[in-house]
Amino acid sequence: MALRRIKGVDIGGTFVKVVHHDGRREKFYVHHLVTDREAFLREIKRIVDDGRPEVVGVAVAGFTSTHGVVDRSPNIPALDGVNLREFLEEDGRKVIVMNDVTAGAYGEWFYHHTDSKVLLLVAIGTGLGAGLVIDGRPFLGACGSALELGHHILEKDGQQCHCGRRGCWEAYCSSYGLENIYRRLTGEHLHHTEIVKVALQGEEKALESVQIMLDYMVTGIMNALHLFNPDRVVLAGGMVEALKPWLGNLEEEVRKRAEKLPANCFSLHFSSEGEFCMALGALALAQDHI
Repeated sequence: MALRRIKGVDIGGTFVKVVHHDGRREKFYVHHLVTDREAFLREIKRIVDDGRPEVVGVAVAGFTSTHGVVDRSPNIPALDGVNLREFLEEDGRKVIVMNDVTAGAYGEWFYHHTDSKVLLLVAIGTGLGAGLVIDGRPFLGACGSALELGHHILEKDGQQCHCGRRGCWEAYCSSYGLENIYRRLTGEHLHHTEIVKVALQGEEKALESVQIMLDYMVTGIMNALHLFNPDRVVLAGGMVEALKPWLGNLEEEVRKRAEKLPANCFSLHFSSEGEFCMALGALALAQDHI
């Protein structure tokens, strides 16, 4: 099979990102379509069909079953209930569909951390997701929805999450989580990029907002250490990149809060793939199929 006929596609709530086997990378803005099912699916099909790939790995943001059905995507309502694998498979094409961060975790293992026994990827951007790879295999759970750590509750009856529940980790540790924290402190709405910008300039309430979000980040990672005992924790996503000036001692802070045994067992890393982490994971799934 010609290697140029393989691609990895990451379907997010703002962009669709594509990685081809020859290294080419593409990015398509789709946020304006996320509530229009027909238009969104038409655009996804156009992107996937381009180049007539024979094998496609698809990483998608949402609760995704082992059969390729997006049961629910809080940030892409157009995909709710859609069987993406069935929709995209045609003319003998093979499509592998997986939750985006689970795919990303597999990509991190596949390309960078094959010596890891238990790798946990936490991705923080528009939302918060996680993926786990155990002995080189993505952990999917019984029906594909494992590792929805963004929707485990840190604060009972806490802040509203995009999933509809209250107090989720994502509600405090995401782009909109940072905006909500700042709004609670100031009564004003400011875009997360502006909050980070003025925090870097020393603005007091913006800095306090960042510190509150970082506190929740540490707490969530600590919980994950206690649950999964990973030897490798990899952080990815737009908010991780934005907050890097404050993340230099993150591993140390997690160790301070966690139990000694899992704390001493893990090391913290940042994804070197940037915003294409999930698309590369999808490409790894396609390569694995071959």
